[in-house]
Amino acid sequence: MPRNELESLSKETLIKLIKVYSRNWQTLDGLWFSNVEADCGLVTATKIDLKNWEKQSITEARRLKEALDLKNDGIDTILTILSFMSWQLTSPLFECESETSSKAVIYYKHCAVQEGRGKTGKPVFPCKNMKLTLLSGIAGIVNPEIKIRCISCPPDKLAADYWCKWELSMETK
Repeated sequence: MPRNELESLSKETLIKLIKVYSRNWQTLDGLWFSNVEADCGLVTATKIDLKNWEKQSITEARRLKEALDLKNDGIDTILTILSFMSWQLTSPLFECESETSSKAVIYYKHCAVQEGRGKTGKPVFPCKNMKLTLLSGIAGIVNPEIKIRCISCPPDKLAADYWCKWELSMETK
């Protein structure tokens, strides 16, 4: 088999490879966070991770918008970019409670990070700032007029049927 020649791989193999890369990225991110949390505490790990996500979300959104040739500057483009983010390819996808051209309400019924923390006996991660930073970064690339509002996300009281819920909105012209 030729080395590093993606063009020679079948579609099925390329899809498997993309999912492996996504899982590898998640593993690296999770190990990095766990190690910083163990050595420096949750507050410091969260503070540093927030800085990383601030830059990472913008960089990845810009690259995805270009790679997918997304021209629209609306809510649907944010949802498309979010659905193709590297970590999202092997994690449970968000669900839409409602979606129009000017507003969407999305939620995560399952969360690999939170559920993984629970399996290892760690407390719920207060991820509201992280997710707000991620979604705001994507919105800034697509259309800075799009507003992101948290409906509920840890450290808020947990809902019975989802981990977090977000509203994305913009005024139509």
